[in-house]
Amino acid sequence: MWADTLLLMRHYWKLDRREFSRVRGWKMVGYIAATIAFLFIGVFSAALGYGASFLLRPDMPVQVGPGVFPGLLLTFVLLGVLITGLNQAVRGLFLSGDLERLVVAPVHTRSVMVAKLLSRLPGNVSILLVVAVPAFIAYGIGAGAGVVYYVLGLVMLLLAPLFGLGVGALLAMVLVRIMPANRLNEMLAASYALFGIMFALIAQLPRLFFANEETSMQTLETAGEVIGRVEGLPLPTMMAGRGLMALDAGQLDGGGLLGILFYLLITLGLFAGVIMGADQLYLSGWLKAQSAGGKRRGLEERDGVFGGRSLAITLGLKDWLLRLRDPRQLVSLLGGGVIAIVVSALALFNDNGGQGSMLDVANAGALQAPGNWAALTAALQPGVLMGAWALFAAYVILSTPAMSALALERQSFSLLKAAPLRPREVWQAKLWGVLIPSFVVFAVFLILTRLIMPFSLSWLPYALVTGLLFLAGLTMINVSTGFRFANLDWEDPRRMTTSGGGWASLVLTLVYGVPATLVALLPFSAAQLWPQWSLPLMLVGVLALGLLTWLLMVFMARWAERSWELLPA
Repeated sequence: MWADTLLLMRHYWKLDRREFSRVRGWKMVGYIAATIAFLFIGVFSAALGYGASFLLRPDMPVQVGPGVFPGLLLTFVLLGVLITGLNQAVRGLFLSGDLERLVVAPVHTRSVMVAKLLSRLPGNVSILLVVAVPAFIAYGIGAGAGVVYYVLGLVMLLLAPLFGLGVGALLAMVLVRIMPANRLNEMLAASYALFGIMFALIAQLPRLFFANEETSMQTLETAGEVIGRVEGLPLPTMMAGRGLMALDAGQLDGGGLLGILFYLLITLGLFAGVIMGADQLYLSGWLKAQSAGGKRRGLEERDGVFGGRSLAITLGLKDWLLRLRDPRQLVSLLGGGVIAIVVSALALFNDNGGQGSMLDVANAGALQAPGNWAALTAALQPGVLMGAWALFAAYVILSTPAMSALALERQSFSLLKAAPLRPREVWQAKLWGVLIPSFVVFAVFLILTRLIMPFSLSWLPYALVTGLLFLAGLTMINVSTGFRFANLDWEDPRRMTTSGGGWASLVLTLVYGVPATLVALLPFSAAQLWPQWSLPLMLVGVLALGLLTWLLMVFMARWAERSWELLPA
């Protein structure tokens, strides 16, 4: 068994090294950017761990026991590997392309399970080394820990992925009997995205709880009470943290030793138990997953849903049905927009430690230049800021659907390309399918902001029209970029465009967005000097922005037509 396991694992690791050695171009830039990001995460992790060691000092407003931070770190790591372990178990045990050959090969089922589960272990360990180990080591340095802390603690951290893989494998074997493996994978990906959104929103809480000295002290007192309650919980990870620090100090803590033993049992022991006792459960679950399925009703069987409608309405409805059906795309659609809206709202409405929010300062006129120079700072008025916020919200929410409009066709693109349709007709249909929802989001959001922050209604029609023109230009850029960089073989919705698509969209957005912003704001700025000419200035601004957007439409449509011919049928 073990010889077969090592043979399979060496084979998978060799494939991973070969794939990484072939990375070129934009993918290499992405790997370099990810490496730099992980380095920053490691530095932040080390700073967090060393800062936590200060809580051991008696002069701090919040004091904790020496084993609290190691226990919390072990708890965080176990929860993290539990989330990722289920996804890796589903993909490795039920969705790998070579399983049909391995199941019938003269290889023990346990060897296949071990190799599939541990083949991604180096990646998990590397992420763990970056995220958790710097905090663990830095805390030990700040707390003056000894050799036992580092050796035994690092062993416990490196065993953590086995917990996620063991629990994930058991859950996967049960869940594939309830739903198809592909559907389960989609739901898991969506749930992971939700967890990411939750953590991103939680990361914004310090900006609210540490806004000034009074709220900071209240937050610290509450945190001390919560940490004190968590410290006394009979969790294996918290007990293991206390036992680790007690052993390092040369003390024998019965509860701590029991926690360490229980931690080893739920990591190494659980994984070994799953491997040795669940091979038949895995094989029967895989066979059931292979036979699952059945006839699905296609869109073409649903008479009356799309019949008798224009191409734009037909493709738009079909695309949104596909997006709503896939939970991964639905979470991606809402998640990024929610985070961006919340972060930007904090920047606008947060009182900045009692000094007043940006909107309060703008409403008081503190950002306005005196005299005739006020035209230069006209964009820093509350109404303009609210309009920009509404435009930003609509763009962030619907930029991803616009970029992936064509890639959503996947294998059906060959049918679309063979149909008696011109590329521009498809481009226009995809454009309107995203543009109309973005118009609605922008208009509703702008009206709602008027309820939050009262501003003059005289320029509201101008803001609506220019905002719609602005959104039309930005959406055209994303749809055309999606035509040029479409990935029609995607499995992960985050990979609907090929390398370079994001950079191309960013550059084109700046090329159009900067002059369009100036064109839209100049009439408003000029009206601060000549209020009697406000209406003619509005008309000039709308016409100028409309002309600029029309020129962009001509260029983007031609670019999409040329890109259409380059895509494989």
